[in-house]
Amino acid sequence: MLPQNFEVQGPADRTLIYLTLFVGLCIKTLERTNTKSEAKTALYQLAIKSFTIPGETGWTLGSLFASPQGREESDTFKAYFKQARTELSERILDKIYTEGGDKNKWWFCFAKRKFMGKELR
Repeated sequence: MLPQNFEVQGPADRTLIYLTLFVGLCIKTLERTNTKSEAKTALYQLAIKSFTIPGETGWTLGSLFASPQGREESDTFKAYFKQARTELSERILDKIYTEGGDKNKWWFCFAKRKFMGKELR
């Protein structure tokens, strides 16, 4: 069973929580793909897609992150997390797919689970 609570001890933990939720979103997205090349394209599109940030309607993590204080801080947050999402989406392909290009069933069992009872949209 996945944890419902997670003790946050700093900014690195907040980033890990966000990226764990993003991995779940990646796995759900890849359920609809058939090949590793399709998956690579789908994950890239997902990584660069516009996403909500703290303080915006639809932000999943509530008050876990402080809302940006201005436009510059908002842009910095978006740039950092866009880079993290892109890097994670590139690296996860080798874990989710076997060397032969088949889906790794172990990873895809997590598509139906939520981390901390939350999910990104």
